[in-house]
Amino acid sequence: MHAVPPADTDGVHRAVPRTAALLAALVLALLGGWVSPAKAFACECAGISTTRALRQADAVFRGTLVGRSDVGRGDDARTDLRFRVDRVYKGTAYREQVVATTRDKQDCGLQPRMDSTWVVFAVEGVQGSGDEAVLRLVTTVCSGNLPNGASPAVLGAGQPPVEGRSDREEAAVTTDRVLTRWVGGVGVAALVVVVLGGVGLALVWGPGRLRRG
Repeated sequence: MHAVPPADTDGVHRAVPRTAALLAALVLALLGGWVSPAKAFACECAGISTTRALRQADAVFRGTLVGRSDVGRGDDARTDLRFRVDRVYKGTAYREQVVATTRDKQDCGLQPRMDSTWVVFAVEGVQGSGDEAVLRLVTTVCSGNLPNGASPAVLGAGQPPVEGRSDREEAAVTTDRVLTRWVGGVGVAALVVVVLGGVGLALVWGPGRLRRG
């Protein structure tokens, strides 16, 4: 009989650490796959000068945050920031101005503290959909907003805001749009009634009826 060679226990002992290392690398790779999407969607903004922010904005104003509310769901989700405005440097802003921003900070949503004063740079954008859609000022952390309320000289002296509330004006515009659509619908319905009435009369007072008369 041939003698059975002794088992290579040293080789087995050397293989165990390598296997453990491979398993650890695999676990880290899987964890990295779970973590990387969050990093990929994190907000990243290049620096923007005040001059460029001013040029790109439709409205620039200084105001103190007095209210915040989350609105909508899904793709229509947003946060409405209500500012009490004391100075307007570009465009139009009301004494109480609502500015929309994305709800999530990772999506570059602006999240100022209550009662903090900001110089806000905003653009006009449509918020919501369907009958709820409104034209509203929109801003993000990438818009060049200044958190200390100090107004750089490049903004100029500015002017007082328009008295009133921007969301009240938005509601008025929405109401006008709904009324216009309703009046238009009533007009179409009335025209249909008139046409049908004319057809009915034509059938009743047709040529045969006239000849018999």
